[in-house]
Amino acid sequence: MTTFQENQKASSTDKILILKKIIGNGATRECYQHPSFSDKCIKIVIKGKSDKILKRELKYYPIIKATLNNFIVKYDNKLIQTDKGIGLVCELVKDENNKLSPSLLSYLKTHSIDKELESELHYFTYQLIEHRLYFYDFNLKNFVVQQKNGKKHLKYIDLKSYENNKSWTFLKLEKIFPPLAELIMIRRLKRLYKTLGMNFFK
Repeated sequence: MTTFQENQKASSTDKILILKKIIGNGATRECYQHPSFSDKCIKIVIKGKSDKILKRELKYYPIIKATLNNFIVKYDNKLIQTDKGIGLVCELVKDENNKLSPSLLSYLKTHSIDKELESELHYFTYQLIEHRLYFYDFNLKNFVVQQKNGKKHLKYIDLKSYENNKSWTFLKLEKIFPPLAELIMIRRLKRLYKTLGMNFFK
């Protein structure tokens, strides 16, 4: 089996991709349309930020995928070289009409949370708690709402907060004390539920 380190080494020999069309951006990364595949995008760290977050996300992807497969996007198995630095290649979420699926933030500007999406969020939350997958960033931009085959699917598209709490409030004790990690995550999930006008299921 190819190791993560071997994947990183192999990526350095790949052809450098030229990125042109930006799809979105956040505080640490920008997302570009893949120049060769319309169903993929490439995440790049913003200038001045470390690309370690990309390597870390790819490293933990198989662990997360084993449980959250239906809620996360597919990742390629290695990082690539682009004209803007190292990139992380992943699935570009589209609706059945081939248009980009909107973020939950954008979706809520013209829609409300219905029973279908409510059920999706409840199951997503249950999976996180039941399998002790500790995430800490539930920004509405980190979710997209995909409409396909007559159904709505909730996708969580940013995995970098997995076991990576930016707050120093607890001096990183959550890394060695799972009950604290769960407590912090549940607090943030409750904040998400409150924003959406939903009752927390637990």
